[in-house]
Amino acid sequence: MHRWVICFCFALAIPFVGIAQQKGVATAPTAHPQTDHATSPDGLETLLETKVRSAWSALKNRDKKAYSELLTGDFEAVEADGDGERSKTRILGEVEHSRITDYLLQLFQVQSLGPNYAFVTYESTMQFPSAPATRYRRVFIGELWTLREGQWKIMRYQETPVR
Repeated sequence: MHRWVICFCFALAIPFVGIAQQKGVATAPTAHPQTDHATSPDGLETLLETKVRSAWSALKNRDKKAYSELLTGDFEAVEADGDGERSKTRILGEVEHSRITDYLLQLFQVQSLGPNYAFVTYESTMQFPSAPATRYRRVFIGELWTLREGQWKIMRYQETPVR
């Protein structure tokens, strides 16, 4: 299943790479300055990595408002704890009770899936207070980002434990 998802993402991305190569150098967008338009694949990667880091900072700081602004209204998450899908409302309720004391984000990869979607993968090592049974937890994360009303937001979140 995991290989199928990766193959599917690559299959979606390949036509857009060819189109981008045919068009040559992209011109700067004339969009509103508050928008999150990236003019290059590297620009999109940098933009989304920055946004992922902002989301994790908001989570660590229990900043429900900042975290909420990065999620779409139809956001859904599946975490490695086996509790099933979580809606935006449920996730925001959990932000206030976050036990994460520190984290390390690495191995970022961003795959454009067209002008309004991108698939972001990375690894997170989370640190928790010394009281819980699990002090550290490593997960591999896949996120589907979408451009809505000029802003990139997380639409889907999936984490898998790294052993």
